[in-house]
Amino acid sequence: MRTRLKLKPGQRGTKKLQAMYGDRLVCVRYRYDPDTGRRFKTIEIIVEEKEWTPRNHHHDQADNFAAD
Repeated sequence: MRTRLKLKPGQRGTKKLQAMYGDRLVCVRYRYDPDTGRRFKTIEIIVEEKEWTPRNHHHDQADNFAAD
């Protein structure tokens, strides 16, 4: 399956979904399956929002390396 079109909220093809989900709507994607000849409309929405404090950048890089 291949994604051909990715739309931002407010663009043509997103209006009804934007009315339903409001600011929680992130994007709308149209995916096509050439084997079945079907088109799928998928959406990305925000389901949770809470405060987050970034970790120290130096520690993040160290976490990506395995200890010898």
